[in-house]
Amino acid sequence: MSKLYPIIYLSLIFLITSCGNKESNEILNENMLKAKQIPLEDFFKNPEKSSYQISPNGDYFSFMAPYKSRMNIFIQKRGDSSTVQLTFEEDRDVAGYFWPNDNQIMFLKDDGGDENYHLFGVEIDGSNLVPYTDFEGVRAQMIDDLPDQDDFVVIGLNKRNKQVFDPYRLNLTSGELTMIAENPGNIQGWMFDHNGKLRIATAIVDGVNQSILYRDSEEEEFKTIITTNFKEGFSPQFFT
Repeated sequence: MSKLYPIIYLSLIFLITSCGNKESNEILNENMLKAKQIPLEDFFKNPEKSSYQISPNGDYFSFMAPYKSRMNIFIQKRGDSSTVQLTFEEDRDVAGYFWPNDNQIMFLKDDGGDENYHLFGVEIDGSNLVPYTDFEGVRAQMIDDLPDQDDFVVIGLNKRNKQVFDPYRLNLTSGELTMIAENPGNIQGWMFDHNGKLRIATAIVDGVNQSILYRDSEEEEFKTIITTNFKEGFSPQFFT
């Protein structure tokens, strides 16, 4: 009879464990039924705040927040609880923004969802809203904010040819746009030195290969310095 004790003991453990698991599952299922339902709209609604950025001098920070259900730009001085609303878009969200200098914010927005984004500038106190690229049917894109130059940025416009973007130097004070180079159609990226001069271009060759083009100054022609295939990569990071 003594040999039966271990068997009876193990059977009792199995019975107790099974009962415990059953009760735990019932409690778990009950809690699941009581779980809060999350509205579908919550998965798609705008965040309370997003896209934080800091001014170049570190005195201000900016962010995007909803205004009449559209994401707009707000600014706040470091250490101050009050905010200043810079944009008041109601039809479409602001597509993106950046600090070109300490006193101004630039942003992109389109009209009616046509994705022809226009570039605007506004002072950090909300004044002097300037449409820099108010061209019909033309899309603007940022290329380089030129952090070493407060009065200039480089943008891309498909003004000459709808299929490609040419780089333009934009004077933020006068609004003057100057084409820096003409994109033959295969240039995928541009790179500038600390003086804001266009020195490097990245081109797609034969559909799969990539060439890095270089020049010492904007007065010279680009020359190919290296070509890589789809198995390799070469990406310049910055000028010293």
